[in-house]
Order: sequence, then C-alpha cells, then structure tokens
Amino acid sequence: MDAKLLTADRFVDSKTQCSYRYVLSSTEYFRPHYHDYYEIFVMLDGKAKHCVNGNEIPLTKGNMVFIRPNDTHDYICEKGTTFSMMNITITANTINDLFLYLGEGFPSESLKSLPLPPSVHLSDSDLEWFNQRMDGIMSINSESHDKIKTALRMLLFRIFTRFFADISDNETEMPLWLNELLDSMQHNGNFIIGLDRLLEMTPKTREHTLRSIKKHTGITATEYINTLRLNYVANMLRNSNHNISDIIFESGFNNISWASTLFREKFGMSMREYRNNE
Repeated sequence: MDAKLLTADRFVDSKTQCSYRYVLSSTEYFRPHYHDYYEIFVMLDGKAKHCVNGNEIPLTKGNMVFIRPNDTHDYICEKGTTFSMMNITITANTINDLFLYLGEGFPSESLKSLPLPPSVHLSDSDLEWFNQRMDGIMSINSESHDKIKTALRMLLFRIFTRFFADISDNETEMPLWLNELLDSMQHNGNFIIGLDRLLEMTPKTREHTLRSIKKHTGITATEYINTLRLNYVANMLRNSNHNISDIIFESGFNNISWASTLFREKFGMSMREYRNNE
C-alpha cells in the first residue's frame, strides 16, 4: 500500500498550531503515512509494532516517539491485542521556532536527521507526569485558543528539554538502558551520591554496566560521575557566592585536594581562578 501524505491544514489546529487526540487502536484505521508536520505520540497502554522507515520496532506502555516530516510509519497490532496512545501534532514552524529558541546547545539537527525517529521510554513517574499535564490542558475551556496554545507550547518545551535533550547522532549505538541510566545520573542529585547510586539503578550486572559505560563513553563510570560533579562545581563557581570548599562537598567530592586536581586538569586553572575569570 502506498504511503499517504497527511497535511497540517487537516490534522493540526490552525489556531493553536498544535493538536492532541487520544487514539484507541480498536476504533482506528491505520495505513502507511507521512506528514508535512511533526508529531509526538506516547503509548499509554497495550503494545504494537511501529513500522517506520522500513523497520519494525516494538512499542509498549511508556514509549514516547518524535515523528518528523517525511518519516513514513504505521502501526500493527497482533491479533487480539490493542493499544491506546496520546497523539500530539505540531506545525513545522512551531517546532522550528522552539528549536531556534533552545539554541545551538540543543541537539536539534540530530533530532531531525537520525535515520529512525528519536524515541525514549518514560518511567511510570514520567508517564504520570505527562498524563497530569494533559489532564490540565484538557481542563481549559475549548474556546480559549490562546490559553490552549500556550499550555501546549509549555508542554512541548518540557518534553524536549526533559526527554530529548541528550539525543545524539550516536544514539542508536548506545543501548537504550544505558542512555537512560546515564541520563538519570544527571538528575535528582544522583551524581552527588555517585557510583553506589548508579549501580543501584542499573538493570544490568555491575560488571556489564561498568564495561558498557567504558565502551560507549570512552571513560570509566567514576570518570563519568566526576565529570558531572566538576560541571556542577564550575556552574556553582560561576553562578553563586558559596564558599569553594562547600561547593566541593555539595558536588559529592569528599576530598578537596583531589577535586582541585581534577578541576585543574579539566579547566586548566584553579577553582579560584575560574571564579575570578568569570
């Protein structure tokens, strides 16, 4: 079956530049298609196969996928199975404006150019967060187009900065579980706790985890954690007036001399010099 072009004038609200819709597979007809707009879909329940750009990728509850214009895709359910998802469609101008606002430090080009649509798997808490945000949007008066437009744009900003900010051209080379683990270490103070927290969160064995980190990042797990801590120290030096020794301990280092040595190796100057140069 030839793929069908779906256009923004039919599938994206012209007043808000975004549309959202709950989709139940049991009442939906799917066929291969592509768009002249962007789409984000989130699997809310069930499972299916995502046929996209010549590949079949399993989908389960929690999958969030960013579909770009010209990605050709379709959904297949095994006999007797169903799924539900939230589908958000967005005009190309809205996504381009968002990526422009986020600046060159955001991986916009990678998100647009990867062979397969960028995908993440939401944890139960992240999926709950998403559903709560959608509940809030659906509580807005349907005639309040400006409020809905703002609320959807706020949601998009949070989705991209929370879930897609670490996508890279090498994303397909790094296992999903490892990418999620390393991303988790950047949040909630996990890097401050350090290696013990990393090993507590990994779904793999200690040996497999440490080997995989070295293989895919080129550095050891300890070096990865120290890099996060050093970045924290540098940002605190730049953006706070906290005592330097307090910053070191707040970052998770327990040895001032060792932290100072690592900092000089990374930034080419002492912490005091770094603060004074900013």
